Amino acid sequence: MEKLIAILGQTASGKTSLGEFLALTYDGEIVSADAKQVYRGMDIGTAKEKHLKVPQHLIDIKDPGEKVTVAEYQALAYQTIDEILARGKQPFLVGGSTLYAEAVTHGYVFNEQGKSSEQVPRYNVLEIAIHHDRERLKERAAGRLRERIAQGLPEEVQGLLDAGVSPTWLDHCGIEYKYFSKYILGELTLEEATAKTITAINQYIKRQYTWWRRHPEIQWVQEPEEAVVIVNRFLGR
Repeated sequence: MEKLIAILGQTASGKTSLGEFLALTYDGEIVSADAKQVYRGMDIGTAKEKHLKVPQHLIDIKDPGEKVTVAEYQALAYQTIDEILARGKQPFLVGGSTLYAEAVTHGYVFNEQGKSSEQVPRYNVLEIAIHHDRERLKERAAGRLRERIAQGLPEEVQGLLDAGVSPTWLDHCGIEYKYFSKYILGELTLEEATAKTITAINQYIKRQYTWWRRHPEIQWVQEPEEAVVIVNRFLGR
């Protein structure tokens, strides 16, 4: 069974940075497991990093408003991972969208209604997550939000609305887009949108923490060097 390395965990934990570091170390390529980074023009609000030093796949493949099911994502991820393996490279699945990630790592089998009825793993998977103190993670997330605002998050949301993207769709497309679309539409002040976003992100981090911590197969690290030791053992180096 071919080997896949997954970098998972909470928002703002540094998954992409660790994924890039490991992909550079092991001649690999990244496959995004982020349900929102698939959309073009949604860069700042999704913390999309488009200029990595390694190839990155499954970002910017859909237009805002298009639907992407978990089953469709899984099929695209399988195809991409298999192509990476065929090139003799090491695939790294990187992202925090739980259903997207688990559809690949656990091998969900979908029925005609698009629901998973069983699991048939396709790959031998190593799962790694980055440990942070929860309060420290909340500080990182708040700081990152302020950076996104400075980088032009409100303007990005304005552009999406001007392009005809539905505010209702944006409501279901991530915390940042939910509240900053309300700011653009005049329903919230900038301060209110920022405060509500931070509160919602903190609640999301708590849910993510609970979700990932119940997975005993995940190996938690604090430093990239710890991940290297684990990956070397997994790859038999």
